[in-house]
Amino acid sequence: GMYLIDQHAAKERVNYEIYREKLGNPCNDFVNLLFPITIELSSDEFIILKENFDVLRNIKIDIDEFGINSVIIKSHPVWLPKGYEEEALRKIIEVVLNKQKDFSIYKFNESIAIMLSCKMSIKANTNITIKEMENLIDDLRQCENPFNCPHGRPTIIFYSLSELEKQFKR
Repeated sequence: GMYLIDQHAAKERVNYEIYREKLGNPCNDFVNLLFPITIELSSDEFIILKENFDVLRNIKIDIDEFGINSVIIKSHPVWLPKGYEEEALRKIIEVVLNKQKDFSIYKFNESIAIMLSCKMSIKANTNITIKEMENLIDDLRQCENPFNCPHGRPTIIFYSLSELEKQFKR
């Protein structure tokens, strides 16, 4: 038979399980920023975010008020994707701002893990080396659920020999 692997969905599954673990078991490791990140918000967003500083601080994001309707981030957890820290922090804040009334830390962690895993995965039409393919398959093998991305799409599709023969009218 033949296996087809969606490299984006596979990497998304691998990333999701890593981020879910990091969020579920936060460690005290963080990175102090040489140049803190300042984010401007609307008045409504600022109020919502300010009410949820403790949620962000629990995952080791050092956030404080910085003037009118602005916040400053001075440190973040070490597990944020390298080179995409500011983008990831902005996405995390977006999740906090869009939380519903039935907010729970579990739902928050799940949303963050899914969002980060997707944003930090291999993009469409990206070529990867054979070594990267092998590493991705090895990482996927270690996953709790290697068959679906966190959104439910399949990571692997299998075509049996008889299915392939039927496609070629044999």
